[in-house]
Amino acid sequence: MPHVTETGDRNKKMELQFWGVRGSIPVPGLHTVKVGGNTTCVTLRLDDYILVFDAGTGLRQLGRYLEDEERFRWRGSIFLTHYHWDHIQGLPFFEAAFREENRFNIYGEQKKGTAIQEILSEQMEPPYFPVQLDTLEGIVNFSEAQPGMEIKISPGSVIRTVRLTHPGGALGYRFDCPQGSLCFITDHEHPAEGLSESVVEFVRGTTVLIHDAQYTPEEKQGPKATWGHSSWEEAALVAREAQVKKLYLIHHDPDRSDQDLTVILRDAQSVFPNTKIATESTVYDFGDK
Repeated sequence: MPHVTETGDRNKKMELQFWGVRGSIPVPGLHTVKVGGNTTCVTLRLDDYILVFDAGTGLRQLGRYLEDEERFRWRGSIFLTHYHWDHIQGLPFFEAAFREENRFNIYGEQKKGTAIQEILSEQMEPPYFPVQLDTLEGIVNFSEAQPGMEIKISPGSVIRTVRLTHPGGALGYRFDCPQGSLCFITDHEHPAEGLSESVVEFVRGTTVLIHDAQYTPEEKQGPKATWGHSSWEEAALVAREAQVKKLYLIHHDPDRSDQDLTVILRDAQSVFPNTKIATESTVYDFGDK
């Protein structure tokens, strides 16, 4: 099993926060005010070390938050599930990455022999964008991630990866430490019948599961089959089967209004009671009981 060691102090406080919760495209507007309209970006803060999962447009909000704290020398790692635009759009607007005092590592898969740095550089080359990747001086390292990998964050704290089913391929991540565990499973399609056994086992017993829930069961079984996403029902069934403690539904369809998601939450809770809708105001402290 590949193994990488990260630097970082042994964590004392572990706080989860959502900065972007939509899939496909950002959707600002009156119908998304409560849940939020930015694309996927989630952080797990371990004292002064920040784990970032995906770099959608929500990453811009994270960058502004870090700037507003008026302190520098932030350290962290950004874990990319894949490179579809809704998962990397925020990177060119991540203010913390423009400060050389900060230190962020980025992890992602090679694609067709192309390294992660080259893949990300392409979206910031003319004529697509006027500012190039090498101006982000706070990003100090680009590392390859692959299924079955283990990345040590600090003593007793580790990130593991799993293959997800999505067009072009994607990765899921699991973080374990003495305070608890977090699984990030987005952009994954379960089989037409049943659940992906590898995913169920990967997330088994986790403290918090964040799971793709872009579709309704009817959409998943009908016109959007093979599009590489899960239904809210499958997310709830995974949580129940894997005996997780808490489930957050994420990667909401851009056409789903706040009211629509209220209905989905009610239905999902009938399958797995401790289900929540991920919103851009959601903060969860792993120290809370």
